[in-house]
Amino acid sequence: MKKRKINTVAILLINIGLLIFSFFIYKYIFEVETLKRTYAEETTKFIEENENPVFKIGQIILYSSAFANDNSNGDLKDIDISQFTDIEIYIDNKSKVEEITAENTINEMYISNIKIESTKEDEEKIFNYKNPQKCGKYVDLSNWEADGILFNIIRTNEENESANYDQNIFFTDCSNPISLGYINRNILEGCEVSKDVGTVNFDGTILKSAGIDVEDLKTKISFSINITNNYNEKFVCNLDLDVDLESDDEGIYSGYLIKMLNPEGDKYNFIKVLD
Repeated sequence: MKKRKINTVAILLINIGLLIFSFFIYKYIFEVETLKRTYAEETTKFIEENENPVFKIGQIILYSSAFANDNSNGDLKDIDISQFTDIEIYIDNKSKVEEITAENTINEMYISNIKIESTKEDEEKIFNYKNPQKCGKYVDLSNWEADGILFNIIRTNEENESANYDQNIFFTDCSNPISLGYINRNILEGCEVSKDVGTVNFDGTILKSAGIDVEDLKTKISFSINITNNYNEKFVCNLDLDVDLESDDEGIYSGYLIKMLNPEGDKYNFIKVLD
């Protein structure tokens, strides 16, 4: 009797163990298959949502020049030289929907993940919103905040009439560019420009007069443009911009340099962020 009881308990324990093992095997297989199916569905949805983008980068304009602050009352014996680049980014919001709707208009926009890389990292780099009405002119900017650059969205003609363009603004219908400014501040301080160079203009020519090599000013600026449309759908586009001051002629040494980029390819599309 005792031996039979022991065998019965052993069989029961074995059966319980097999049931537990079978449960975990089933649970593992079920969860793996569920994850696979969910991933496949999300991938398909992501591709479908972004196959025909609502927003994409239409054009980028870079205007580069230089400026000097004369501390010597016009004698050019103590000047501080800065280089600046104005950036205008146009958003194409009519490639999918031609008319203006809640889908292709902006409710919120901000720039994040800002990173500046250059040959000389010890120089002071400034990057922020810039009044588009002052494009092509040197304007002293404050640097971006830790949380990036947040834009005020202009939605009506009345708001536009009272808008202060020195503040971060963008039109809901994407009819104006994202206006940004980059400054490589005081790349050369306390410089004296020889009178032998002739006329001195406070533009890109002063870089040549001061013997500043534009190779040392090459910079890469990367950041993310985040937008939310009026359906509360979120989109993001990651950009890398090269501030290259050379061209086939004298480049920025001629006074200023304008580069117009017409982006092509999926990397310039705004990707819809899925919940």
